[in-house]
Amino acid sequence: MSPSRSAVRIVASLAALLLAASAEAENAAKKLLVGDTKVEVVAKYQGEALPKPVGVLIYDFNVPASVITVDDSPAARVHRRRKDEPVDANPIEAVANQAQASFAKALLHELQQASVPASAAPGEDSAPPPNTLLVHGEFTGIDEGNKTKRVLIGFGKGASDVKAHVTVSLAAAPEPVVLLEFKVRSQSGKKPGAAATVSAGAVTVGTASVGSAAAGVTAGGVLDRAASVEADAARMAKGVAKQIVELMSSQTWAAPIPPR
Repeated sequence: MSPSRSAVRIVASLAALLLAASAEAENAAKKLLVGDTKVEVVAKYQGEALPKPVGVLIYDFNVPASVITVDDSPAARVHRRRKDEPVDANPIEAVANQAQASFAKALLHELQQASVPASAAPGEDSAPPPNTLLVHGEFTGIDEGNKTKRVLIGFGKGASDVKAHVTVSLAAAPEPVVLLEFKVRSQSGKKPGAAATVSAGAVTVGTASVGSAAAGVTAGGVLDRAASVEADAARMAKGVAKQIVELMSSQTWAAPIPPR
């Protein structure tokens, strides 16, 4: 090999390493600012080969009222008024509905994007078709955090937090076979709040400083959309979808049982 070709290969290898390092750093920074999802596997099927599933059914996750913590900070109350929520609305029920809807929509989308035939289950009372993956779960914690602290202080203060317990099983006779059981948690990120944004700029007095502070709070409120229960639930759905896709790729499925 000529010296010139060798040099080109070395440069190309270095460039590839730099790009990989840059992508990893960017991904880490995004998780820090926007939020991250963590998964803890509780149990995984280790038995004999099972028939390959024909699709995935996603059941509504249970949301106990006792696991919900509602944000009652001034910024959160203002936000709810701007959304024109009814005065007599039950805040716990509203949070439960928001988390459930965001999670279900995102999980279905992520699985379909991965070419996994998935759909919402018709209900617990309906018998699932044989050889179908069944996704059940329960939210074990939904904390709206403190919007005022997130907007003004940031850096993880007042972070929202969503946790769930998930079970993936295969519909079979006489009863479903549990293939995967895991815990998943999604927390909002640690981006700086308005106070840090204002202090980083030029220090002024009078109405100029008030305007800067107001602009900082407004900007913080816009960025805070990624630090909500809905956003946490959507990020959590991505983590759940990843576990399901990895489970399906890791299994050595048996040939489907021919109909009689």
